[in-house]
Parts: sequence; C-alpha cells; structure tokens
Amino acid sequence: MKKTTMKPIQVVRTWVRRQPPKVKVLLAFLIAIAALTFIRMVVYDHDNLFIAAEAVHALGISVLIYKLATEKTCAGLSLKSQELTAIFLGSRLYCSFVMEYDVHTLLDLATLAATIWVIYMMRFNLKSSYMHEKDNVPIQYVVIPCALLSLLVHPTTHHHVINRILWAFCVYMEAVSVLPQLRVMQNTKIVEPFTAHYVFALGVARFLSCAHWILQCYGWAARFTPSIWRRVILNMESKESKTSSFVIDSNEGERTTVWRGRKMVATRGALLTALGYGLWPPIVLLSEIVQTFILADFCYYYVQSVMGGQLVLRLPSGVV
Repeated sequence: MKKTTMKPIQVVRTWVRRQPPKVKVLLAFLIAIAALTFIRMVVYDHDNLFIAAEAVHALGISVLIYKLATEKTCAGLSLKSQELTAIFLGSRLYCSFVMEYDVHTLLDLATLAATIWVIYMMRFNLKSSYMHEKDNVPIQYVVIPCALLSLLVHPTTHHHVINRILWAFCVYMEAVSVLPQLRVMQNTKIVEPFTAHYVFALGVARFLSCAHWILQCYGWAARFTPSIWRRVILNMESKESKTSSFVIDSNEGERTTVWRGRKMVATRGALLTALGYGLWPPIVLLSEIVQTFILADFCYYYVQSVMGGQLVLRLPSGVV
C-alpha cells in the first residue's frame, strides 16, 4: 500500500494542533515578536502602519458591503458591533478634524460612511435576516465603561480637555467594539466566508495598529539616554519655569522641542508622539494589545480553515 506524504504546511498544522494551550500561546507570542521585528526592519515611518490598519479596516467593511449587496442577507453579522464601530469612528473623525487633519481623516470618513450604510441595511432593508437573539451583548455594558475610563485616563496634550476625553473614548471603544460580533459567532458556531473575511481583516488591522503604537513608543524611548529623560521629566514638572516648552538633543544629535504637559514635536514639524505621560501611555498600549489578542483565536482558526480549503469556518466550543 502506497504511503501518502503530507505537505510541509499540513505537517506544521498537525503539529501545532496537537500542542497544549500554553505551547500555542508561546508560539503565538514568538510569531508576534518576529512579525514586529520584521516590520521594524522594513517600515521606516511607523505612522504608515496606522494608515495601513485603517486601510485594512476599510477593506473589511467593503467585504461586508459586497456581502449585503449580493447575498441580500445580514445573517451572522452583529448590528451592535457596527453601531459601536460607528461611534468610535465618529469620535475619532471629530478628533482628527480638530487635532491633526491628514490622510487618517479621509480614511476614517470613508470607513464611517460605509459603516453607516451597513447599519442602515441591517436595520431596514435586511431586517428580516438579522439574528437579533444571537446578538445579545448589551451595548451599554461596552459604552459606559469606556466612557468612564476616558474621563479618568486621557492624553496630556495641549488640546481642549473634551477633545482629549473623546480621543481616549474612541481608543477604548475600538478595543472592544468587536465583542458583540465575536459573541454572535460564539452563538452560531458557524461563520460564513464573507463574515470570516471581515473579522479577519479586523484582526489584521488591530495587529498593525498595535505594532504602530509599540514601535512608536520603542523608537521614541530609544532616542534619549536616561539622563535626558530625567531632564524631560524635571522640566515638565517644573512650576518655576515660565516657558511652555524647552529644547533637548536626542542620542543622534537631533534637536527636539518638548511642550510641557503637551505633545512632543520635532523641530522640522513632524509629530513624534501624542502619548504624553502619566497613565495614558500604558493604558493605550494595553488597549491595543487587548484588542489584538481578542481576535487572535479567531484569526488562528481562520488561517487554519483557509489552508485546509474550507469555505465555511466552524469554530470549536470556547473559541472567541
């Protein structure tokens, strides 16, 4: 009897599937580190990662539009996730208009318009196919905690406090906006192709956004020696100085203007970071990491399904 040989990809997939959960988590962590290292080597301007994340999100919404327009059904989709997405996109679009206004604004505007169209179709034209009983995450349980956290922890930039709170709110909302969609998939256990493509696109967008913040913070921290950082902190906390800013030199000799209690801007005019200091930077990073890991499980089974040639994704119990 002829022995069938497995393809290398099948061998790896079978080996990974047999590993205990702790080993799978370790493998995922190592893959994430390798991906971050690769991205850092090939992407010089880390701001492009955020643009790529928004573009991938827009692509995911386009997949949904195609599904709704061709199949005339919204089965398997969470209306609440779309509404949460519209809320954080609307907040971020407003903040983008008043705080930076660049290509991010245009991408967010296009994505928000597409999301509103999806919401309209689900609420009216395709209402009969909406799985209301499966979409059972109370939306207030998501919005209220994000609103309260944004009141307590928000950026320390020079913008009006309301704008800073709204910016924090949209960051927190983005991190958890996919939860109702995951709940729907958990209830149905079967995810049809277009919905799976959309959620996978969200996972990729979340990872790129997370990589953007991690590499941005790493690059900023690496620019200065500990002695320079001490000077930054002392000057920021100083109450005696009457100036609103001061100039420091990085390790590479680049002169940088630091606004006391505000965002930091390079002398050539480019925004280095809007993180500021205090609780906001670690909370932002935590939010990005959380929203990435929320979708990690699903993305693993999505890739496994695609590699196996399966059109319909079947989720095991306990996933998402």
